[in-house]
Amino acid sequence: MKKTTIAVLSAAVLLGGLAPLAVRADATAVSANQTAAVPIATQDTKTFNLNPAIQKQYGGTTFTLKSLSASPETTEFVLARHVPDGIAKEVDEQLMKMSYLVTDDNGWIYEYQKANEKGQEQPDGSFVPYYTENVEPLQGKPKELTIRPYVGGWYDDTSTMFSDKANVTAPLTGQYPLTLDQGKIGSMSVTGVDFGKDKTILKLAITGETASVQKTGTWLVQNGKQLDVTRTELVSVEDGVYQYELEFPAVDRTAPLEVLTKRMMPVTFLKELEMKVQLPQ
Repeated sequence: MKKTTIAVLSAAVLLGGLAPLAVRADATAVSANQTAAVPIATQDTKTFNLNPAIQKQYGGTTFTLKSLSASPETTEFVLARHVPDGIAKEVDEQLMKMSYLVTDDNGWIYEYQKANEKGQEQPDGSFVPYYTENVEPLQGKPKELTIRPYVGGWYDDTSTMFSDKANVTAPLTGQYPLTLDQGKIGSMSVTGVDFGKDKTILKLAITGETASVQKTGTWLVQNGKQLDVTRTELVSVEDGVYQYELEFPAVDRTAPLEVLTKRMMPVTFLKELEMKVQLPQ
């Protein structure tokens, strides 16, 4: 089977401000099914800024992809979101909880870096929210990027601050794969643990398009102490199975070690808002 080395994205809630690359002249909006993009500046296939002006509608709200830019350090997209008065409460709640998955035509999923949003004043005095998100740099030479808005993927417990009732734990005894049930969103498997002098690598295998969401709530636990992840990398994908490496601080190999994850609610992708952009070649 062909293996593909990939980078990953975890999703961002719709909050924050506007980055400098987002300030570009508007282009005429294309229809919802088009993927045209106007290059602003292109030095090579990994450094460019596009003004796609793709528009999509959802629940009376208009989303416009204002820019998509790439550099050796980051990939950035900017969305303008025009929300009319009187939209349905359900739609308004979804807008506030919306996150984004960024993929390309090679199946790579790009890791979230940061996001922000702020209002930009219009000629009529109104303010339109501009949402800016940065993900990892482009991998290889993709021909197309897809921005996939979604809601869901929350912990399956709101009764406590840290969603303790959603905890799923299992001892790491050296017998792999070890599968953990994450509830309605699916499951993950621990495929191994590498112990180093200054770090511990937890290896995971997760099947399906929500893999980048499922791995976000995962920790090692030793002597009752929860260890936070210091690095996450999606290293390969094969037949829809995503292989992750999560790095943690070094642990005492003689002490009992557990893996902790969370039960999660399912993810709903909002296909009406999906945007595809052709990239410079």
